[in-house]
Amino acid sequence: MAKKKAVKKKAAPKKKVATKKTVKKKAAPKKKAKKKAVKKKAAPKKPAKKKKAAKKKAVKKTVAAVATAAPKKRTRRRRKQKIKKVFWIVYSSTMKPVAKFEFHERKEALAKAEQLSKKSPHFLQKKKEEIEVEDS
Repeated sequence: MAKKKAVKKKAAPKKKVATKKTVKKKAAPKKKAKKKAVKKKAAPKKPAKKKKAAKKKAVKKTVAAVATAAPKKRTRRRRKQKIKKVFWIVYSSTMKPVAKFEFHERKEALAKAEQLSKKSPHFLQKKKEEIEVEDS
């Protein structure tokens, strides 16, 4: 015969004893304040209707005024007028512009180019440029 082994029962974990530090106090239930029923006199409804009617009339007046008013003309931004003008430009040998003369001042431009050419070569060229003209 087989011998049965004695099975030891495990001891249940010990319950923690409540101490002052670990005890949490439950929040006391809030008491609802009883409101006393106070009878208020009902406000007359007629003045409220008058206010609404007055607002509707005011809205109708403004809508009618907008509809009858002449529509505003859209103003467009005026473009600045530009014209093309021809200039004589004196350039250095590295193609940097040195001086600028109006088209009718060619003699002055040639004189300037010759004066600057003594040190290093300079030359003249025509160039068209756009210039903004003010409206008067």
